[in-house]
Amino acid sequence: MQVAATRTMTRKDNFGNHLIMKAYLDDNNNDTHASFHLKLKSEDRYRLLGYLDVEKNIFFCKRKSSKHLHYKTNSYGFNWEIIGEPQLYIKNIALRVDDDTLYIFPKKLIKDSGIFLNFKQQGFELQKFLNVNLLESYKVHTDDYKEKKLD
Repeated sequence: MQVAATRTMTRKDNFGNHLIMKAYLDDNNNDTHASFHLKLKSEDRYRLLGYLDVEKNIFFCKRKSSKHLHYKTNSYGFNWEIIGEPQLYIKNIALRVDDDTLYIFPKKLIKDSGIFLNFKQQGFELQKFLNVNLLESYKVHTDDYKEKKLD
C-alpha cells in the first residue's frame, strides 16, 4: 500500500482531552486507513486507540488482558466516540487480545450488548464495555487473517 499523503483532524472535549485521527490517502486523495490517538489533558503521552481500514470498514484495536480487562464485568472497553461515529462507517471490530487471540465481530454487538460504565470523567474517555463471553463465537484463527500494517 502506497501512502501519497496524510491529513490530521483533532477534536477537543469539555475536559481538555484531544482525539486525533490521522488519515492516510492514496494517489487519488481517497482515505485508505486512519489511526486514532487519545491525548488526555492529565497525561503527557498519546494513547493509540486503534486504526480503521476504510476499504473494509473494520476498526482494529489491541488489548492486554492484564492491563485492559475490566475484571468486575469481565469486559473490554471500546472508545464510543470512535465506534459510535456514523461518518466513519465502521461495520466490524477486529480485537486482538494478548497478541495471540483475534476476534472479528460486528459493531452492532457493542451497540446492542455493550454497557456504559460510569467513571469520574467521560468526554472522549467514554467507553462501552463488552463482556468477553460474547466474543467467543467470533474468534478467528490468526494464521488465516493478516492485518494491514501502518507505516
